[in-house]
Amino acid sequence: MMKLERIESEIEKTKEAISKQQARLKELEAQKTEVENLQIVQMVRALRMSPAELSAFLNGKPSTGTAGSTATATKPAETGTGNNFYKKQEDTEND
Repeated sequence: MMKLERIESEIEKTKEAISKQQARLKELEAQKTEVENLQIVQMVRALRMSPAELSAFLNGKPSTGTAGSTATATKPAETGTGNNFYKKQEDTEND
């Protein structure tokens, strides 16, 4: 009978450990989602689009404002004269 009680005790301990690990997993997944969402918000803010332009961009519809802001955002990096662009990005990332 002692062997059976030890096994049942071990089962209970294992179930408790699993329960704690499942709770920890849920917590970590929530943290991951939050960080991913923050990264998405930072990327969207870096585009400096109006809500209407962003909506059109996400729906795959070309917008004159979207093309202009994209060309402006990439041009300074290509020419090497756009230090203000990078400074604005850093400021946005710190928000």
